[in-house]
Amino acid sequence: MRKKCILYRYLYFQLLKSLKEFKEKSVGAGTKFLKMGIIQSLQVALPTIEEQNKIISKLDSISAETKKLENVYQEKLDDIEELKKSILQKAFNGEL
Repeated sequence: MRKKCILYRYLYFQLLKSLKEFKEKSVGAGTKFLKMGIIQSLQVALPTIEEQNKIISKLDSISAETKKLENVYQEKLDDIEELKKSILQKAFNGEL
């Protein structure tokens, strides 16, 4: 029988995918925690190492593109804030 392996980065993405479920199932009033049963019930698809590498590559690429878009979006928000301040300043100075 062939031993099955899982890449850490692949496991990371699998756990990230399950994060919402973990949050819903976590217990505790002040500090939420997971019971061993919750973690043990997690089912992880286990494709071949080659497939895991392909999935990791695709998800890393999507993640990098998402970060770029977040940066562009934040820059636009900053630009809008500066424009707003500029317009308000001109309005207060009677320049509009």
